[in-house]
Amino acid sequence: MYTRRLSLLLVAVIAAVIAAACAETTAPIDPQPLPALEDQVWHVNVSDGQPLPALLGHRLAPGGILEQDFLDSARFEIRADGSWEQLGWYQRYRSGQHYMWASTLNWGTWTATPTAYEFRRNTGELLYTVAGPIGSELQMNLRYGGQSGVAVSQLRRTRPALDIYGRWRANALRDQPLPAAYIVENGDYGEGPVSRHIVIDSAVVWLYPTGQYLQRIFHSEWEGAVDGPAERKLRELVEADYGFWNRNGLQLSLLSNWLENKTMLGEASANAGGPLRLQHGITHGDEPAAFRYVRW
Repeated sequence: MYTRRLSLLLVAVIAAVIAAACAETTAPIDPQPLPALEDQVWHVNVSDGQPLPALLGHRLAPGGILEQDFLDSARFEIRADGSWEQLGWYQRYRSGQHYMWASTLNWGTWTATPTAYEFRRNTGELLYTVAGPIGSELQMNLRYGGQSGVAVSQLRRTRPALDIYGRWRANALRDQPLPAAYIVENGDYGEGPVSRHIVIDSAVVWLYPTGQYLQRIFHSEWEGAVDGPAERKLRELVEADYGFWNRNGLQLSLLSNWLENKTMLGEASANAGGPLRLQHGITHGDEPAAFRYVRW
């Protein structure tokens, strides 16, 4: 009788141990959310496969005019307090020419789930989902106010490198700081022999991502004694020009769509932030001279 009771007791103990082991191995473990995010700022470097400035959207404006928006820059700021903010800046072009600047803003809150970070707009709408953990680059399908669809974007902690697009201002003519004489010649213009001086006061060129350019050259005419310096200003003038530009490596060519047979040739710096060097005069038929342009 004692032996049988002992056997039953052992069987009960073994069964209890097995049941406990089974309970321990099959009990569900609550998934843990990804680590909380710290303060960080990300910059769009590539948008829809294009370096910035990148085409953001296009449409036909009233009158059948082609309207294009090019993204200049965008930043995505994540804050440790659970909020986020997205800022974007773009330029609008009509028929290839600059029309206006604009900006967009999104903001809201973020939460961490076991597999991703969810970014909701301030209205509660789930706007972005980013798979975790986050490394050295973010992949996001960003939305911008006033634009349809999404922009497949690569964001990094560093700003994108400068490119050639933008506004450039001449700061030297034949390696002499502006204002500088472009033409100096002696002649008799009705009141006796004098020296006539054509002075370049300033020049600006805009290189648009649409492949078009706009240029303004501000110059003045002076008189002085024969073979002498400029003494009397006669008038101030401005020459406007526009057309198409092209880059082949570092080589630049600008073909006027306004002044017949005016072509400007030159080169960009190997450093995108460096100067442009262009050979040109004031209007068509002028002898080209070496100008140096810097970002403005």
